[in-house]
Amino acid sequence: MDASTHNADPRSEGAADFSPRGPEHGSPPTISGVLSWFSRIARGPAAGTETDGFRLRRWFACFLAWLGLLTVVALVSFARHERGEVGAQNVWLVSIALFFLSICCVFFPAPTAWIVMLLASDEVALLESVSLRVVVVSCACSVATAMANLNEYHLLTFLLRYGRVARVRQTRAYRIAARWFSTAPFVVIAVVGFLPIPVDVVRWLAIAHRYSRWRFFVAYFVGRSLRYGLLAVSTVWFVLGWSEIAIIQVALVLLAGAKMLHGFLRNRRRDGGSMGDGCVQHDRCERHRH
Repeated sequence: MDASTHNADPRSEGAADFSPRGPEHGSPPTISGVLSWFSRIARGPAAGTETDGFRLRRWFACFLAWLGLLTVVALVSFARHERGEVGAQNVWLVSIALFFLSICCVFFPAPTAWIVMLLASDEVALLESVSLRVVVVSCACSVATAMANLNEYHLLTFLLRYGRVARVRQTRAYRIAARWFSTAPFVVIAVVGFLPIPVDVVRWLAIAHRYSRWRFFVAYFVGRSLRYGLLAVSTVWFVLGWSEIAIIQVALVLLAGAKMLHGFLRNRRRDGGSMGDGCVQHDRCERHRH
């Protein structure tokens, strides 16, 4: 896929050895090379200065291919499960879970904690090894969620090109927020990915600020892998079942709903205060005129 800005293209950063491989391209990846590659991603500049150059149709084709692959795997594994093949049911459950997580975004804000905890629970018993189960569940689910966020990145970028939303980039508030975001964008996105409460403003800012798509993906993967890993470990440690998982998910939904309600009421009070100030100013002008 084409890079959106100069910071999304490693060649523009002068990084000839941007891949995690060794000095020679034929050599296998090394631990130091992977750490150095990841460090360059995290340290990279946040904003671009060029116009949006996304190949949206190419991305959407790739995303639909990803969903299609998960669909095919689910259908094939379900057919094998009906024939009595061992392990086919687990593959079917994982593919369905990844498909669900891949479409959960701001346009489809469905809860996700329950399905991660369910895959990690003894009720499903995805893998006999508990440690391997935690790693597989957290990493696989994080990839699916990062794909959903990357798709949301492209959708919102498309929307930001048109109408009044595109004018946000020219406002003073955006410029101030962009300077704040530029200090540590990777860490901020990773923290947002870890939090159970959605913080949409950071995602909007990252998209409006033209933050690198790949750093955006990796940052969300890091944050969500830590979050999903914590959920998986808690599920295994406390031997949570269906009812406990449902209670935890309902509590998280109520917490997110309370946050949204608080923001809505705060904006209503702010709008009411602004209208009141405008009415007072209008009355003063009328008295001065008469």
